[in-house]
Amino acid sequence: MLLNQFGRLAPDVPTQLAELKRLGFTTQGDFAVVAAANFRLLFPEALTQAAAAQVEHTIAIDAKQDLADWLATTPTHMSRQAFYAVALQLLGFAPEFKDLAHSVQTMQDALLPVVAADLTSTQAFLEALYLLLNTRTPKLSVYLDDLFNRGFMKDYQIGRSKPAYLFFNGKSQPVFDPRQLIREVVWVESDLDSDHDGQRDLLETTIFRPQATQQGVVMPALFTANPYFHGTNDEQVAAATHVPAAHLAVKTTSHTKAEVTYHPAALPDLPQPAVGTQTTQASVYGDEHGIYSLNDYFLPRGFVTVYSAGVGTRGSDGLRSVGGRSETLSATAVIQWLAGTRRAFTDRTRSATISAWWCNHQVAMTGKSYLGTLALAAATSGVEGLKTVIAEAAISSWYDYYRENGLVVAPGGFQGEDADVLAVDTFSRLKQAGDMLKLQPQWEASLAAIAKAQDRTTGDYNAWWDERNYRNHMANIKCDVVLVHGLNDTNVKPANAIRFWNGLRDLPIQHKMFLHQGQHVYLNNIRSLDFTDQMNLWLTNKLLNVANDADTVLPDVTIQDNVTPETWHTQADFGTASTPTTYPLRDFAGQRASFADNATAIFNAEHDTSASFEQAIIQPTSAYAQSRLWLVAPTPAPLTIEGVAHVHLRLWIDAPTGILSVRLIDLGEAKRFGETAAIVSRGDYQLSYDYKHVDTLEFQPGSTTAAKLISYGHLNLQNPHNAYTTEPITPGQPFDVELDLQPTHYRLPSGRQLALIIHGADMAQTIRPVDVVNYHLDLSASQLILPLR
Repeated sequence: MLLNQFGRLAPDVPTQLAELKRLGFTTQGDFAVVAAANFRLLFPEALTQAAAAQVEHTIAIDAKQDLADWLATTPTHMSRQAFYAVALQLLGFAPEFKDLAHSVQTMQDALLPVVAADLTSTQAFLEALYLLLNTRTPKLSVYLDDLFNRGFMKDYQIGRSKPAYLFFNGKSQPVFDPRQLIREVVWVESDLDSDHDGQRDLLETTIFRPQATQQGVVMPALFTANPYFHGTNDEQVAAATHVPAAHLAVKTTSHTKAEVTYHPAALPDLPQPAVGTQTTQASVYGDEHGIYSLNDYFLPRGFVTVYSAGVGTRGSDGLRSVGGRSETLSATAVIQWLAGTRRAFTDRTRSATISAWWCNHQVAMTGKSYLGTLALAAATSGVEGLKTVIAEAAISSWYDYYRENGLVVAPGGFQGEDADVLAVDTFSRLKQAGDMLKLQPQWEASLAAIAKAQDRTTGDYNAWWDERNYRNHMANIKCDVVLVHGLNDTNVKPANAIRFWNGLRDLPIQHKMFLHQGQHVYLNNIRSLDFTDQMNLWLTNKLLNVANDADTVLPDVTIQDNVTPETWHTQADFGTASTPTTYPLRDFAGQRASFADNATAIFNAEHDTSASFEQAIIQPTSAYAQSRLWLVAPTPAPLTIEGVAHVHLRLWIDAPTGILSVRLIDLGEAKRFGETAAIVSRGDYQLSYDYKHVDTLEFQPGSTTAAKLISYGHLNLQNPHNAYTTEPITPGQPFDVELDLQPTHYRLPSGRQLALIIHGADMAQTIRPVDVVNYHLDLSASQLILPLR
């Protein structure tokens, strides 16, 4: 077990002693007194001295003595070995007592910190104790969190005239009872009228805030814009899902950059009726539940959590636009209300206004997928009050989600999904029959407009997609940014994160990035990384203005290793240390340079699914062998790829159109990581005292496989240069294409080979044409360019 930790501070000794004293630890006296008093505090579930002594008898200090007996000897010092023998047991490890003699090595093997020498003074003991409190446990949390979870300082607020925050090691501690929450709903007034009823759209917003806000404590807000918050329309989605087209259209028009650039229209000049009544009391109880355990973790640490499904969802006005400007504005409206510059109402009658009087006007956005996407959208608006976003698996351009280089593609193998399908899925106003009595015509017209604008015929980039390209507005970003993404995410592909990261590089903001080996998943309950602890340091700095050096302490880029389990590397940037290295395809083994794209017929004959196709196409022995080129690179292993691999191909086909797919493969029998983190402990990760529990997960090597996908890319051969300019294809006439693959960081170890697969239609991700197209490549004029680190 490796417990990487990057969010731990190392303050000077006076600061350590002051922080220990603030927690109630004894910091003065002779060694025996200090040791006895402070070890006693490490058993908060023991409510009496006798109960504590009983627990101390269960802790071995070496092969002959337990902790209680040792303390009874009035010790004047403690060996490093003995301290960490005790520490391992306190942290939750279960070493046999014969292993206690190797306690220091056991700690170091798990990447846990240890002091450098024996504890020969009270100060040395306190320094070791301070370090121990900030040491990670097998339960994912740091040891101090574990103590809080067992009742340590549960009475911290008792006797205070006003509840107070508690900070330790630069982080906010869980001293606000999450079992006593104010749960309320308000309706934020927007500048929109997306359902064209002549009134400003109201946005239902749910707030969970600690009871301490009622006692005068102002807190920052963690806001999650969650379009799924009020449910989805699964039956309607099934009916709306598209059947992948059987023919790839021959394009007859081409466009310029100016033609595909979105120009926002002026917002409607809507009345804003005056409201005489102002109140601090909401009139509606929030009966929904939070959906993100990271938000739940921060509630007892003094962060209010706020959820809003946004425009076009149940309880709100308007229509869904699937990433359009209206969804950005509905997210920023909530932020403006939290920041004190926009009004909200206690109910839909608009009779009484209510402010976020409990908020310190500092806001962060959190969430994964669509939720993280709206965080990026809000960040690129430059809205005041938004101090940071933590965007996980977020879309930075919706074209990169549903399209690729002039092709209709499916996210994560969800064949037939498109923007109009997602609009149906998240338009939870459909669940309110009375609401829809008046709204049905507007909804049908809106859905038809999305279906037309998304253009499933050509797959080209247009002004509708340009509206949903948040990277166009990166110069507006004022807040600090944290990006989290899976290197194996085929739903929101890694290009969404890396292209956004590249745009952040020269902005005057702080930005951090985490890249893991998973698919489309959260990172906060992965055991081998202290992600949540790092985010505590980050948010304590950004939203509570604690000077904890989070900007410099936290690594800029953290990347999970794909070979060694539980290993994370840190570096200053992504891709900038790589060197482009060109490999002519003529040097690859397997010189056959022609194939017939008959993948649809094979797919049907094999009764494959998107998932089984993904596996079959990359196997050395495959039913698709005659419908692809299989080229094994002369590249010697080991090597590390970091950045964007690129292919230049010269080819000709016997048709006026065709799909090009390229896959880069790790070849060789080996145990490789699965794409989904496995549960290593059910309910072991506790978020606060007497509060929620979450499963602990870890990315682990699975069964032995013959090959693994490293990266991939797709291209409509009629779009050899970009996604909006097309060029006609003359059958039989050679032409050149350039194709970037998905960004990656991948280590190819010794004993493995690199393979390149070139094929036509991708049954998992592109449409499924029935027309057989013959491909011919000039390998002497084609190259693979790898960014090698």
